[in-house]
Amino acid sequence: MKKIFNVLMLVCAVVFTTNTLAQEPAKAKPKKFHGNPDYYLEVQGMHLFRNADKGLDEFPPMVNASTARKLALFSLDALHHDTRYDNSEAMREFCNSRMEKVVAEVRKPVKKGVKIFRVYNEGFVAKTKSVTIAFDLVRGTYLSRYKQFLGTDYRIVTDEQMEAIIEQCDVMFLSHNHTDHIDRWVVDKFIAAGKPVIAQSEILPNVEGVSHWRNEEGIYDSELVLKSGEKLQVKIFPGYQRQILNNVPVITTPEKYTVCHTGDQHDRKSTADWIATVKDNAPKIDALIINCWTNDILKTLKGFDARYVFTAHENEMGHTIDHREAYWLTFDKLKTTEYPFVVMSWGEWFLVK
Repeated sequence: MKKIFNVLMLVCAVVFTTNTLAQEPAKAKPKKFHGNPDYYLEVQGMHLFRNADKGLDEFPPMVNASTARKLALFSLDALHHDTRYDNSEAMREFCNSRMEKVVAEVRKPVKKGVKIFRVYNEGFVAKTKSVTIAFDLVRGTYLSRYKQFLGTDYRIVTDEQMEAIIEQCDVMFLSHNHTDHIDRWVVDKFIAAGKPVIAQSEILPNVEGVSHWRNEEGIYDSELVLKSGEKLQVKIFPGYQRQILNNVPVITTPEKYTVCHTGDQHDRKSTADWIATVKDNAPKIDALIINCWTNDILKTLKGFDARYVFTAHENEMGHTIDHREAYWLTFDKLKTTEYPFVVMSWGEWFLVK
């Protein structure tokens, strides 16, 4: 009997152990770096993205950027120019962190001045005490390595994050008809909320709710009354990105702060023509948002003669790496300018007083 009892106990133990292993599989051993270079770079990228994110918080946007801030931005240049990270978990974590921060900040009231937010690419928001103005907001995209399984792209700005930003905005201005500046989903959200969308004639020409403002012969000058009853004074200069129409709005808020967004202005004739005289035909510009690769940027800045310059379009993830303009390149281009300039990453902001 004792032998039979012992055998039964052994069988029970084996069965119990087998069931337990089936229900609680052993944890996989950590991968080793040696002999696994892809994994090495994956983990290294995660550390670099996280430290760049932390560095941006500790050394926020400033004129005359510190070496520490430049190191954070230049680390991002290296990461954004290595396409292995385009759709990585580290990249998505970084984007989500930056966007959550800008969503939280844009909800806060501005007591004085105009706060300039960089969302993504040339998607910017300008906020004063009474009005919030959006420019070229897009969610952005890069192809996911998991697209074949999920059937979708990952967005740099999630739908929920963009909806939170749109909720704070009173109006959106669109510069030109390129997909990295126009997101139909975003436009529809503005229209559904009864908020004006101002564009040039090539942009969604038959869409009700999009107003087309432009004067090819000169400046389009108008007043825009918002749902809140507040009024914006708007001057739109007829710019181009080569042959594509590109509106350049100069907008003055009720507090008398003036903001200009150049879109992808890139046309030598414009530089020699109307850009040279913007300062004579518009109020003093407090914040100029300008694409970093515009032609003859130093001469262009003199034409606008702004108090502060904010560069845009660095590291557009829809471009090949030779046209993902680097932050270090912007600093190099502007090293001799007389104008105070601020280089911001995604999900950052700066208050102009």
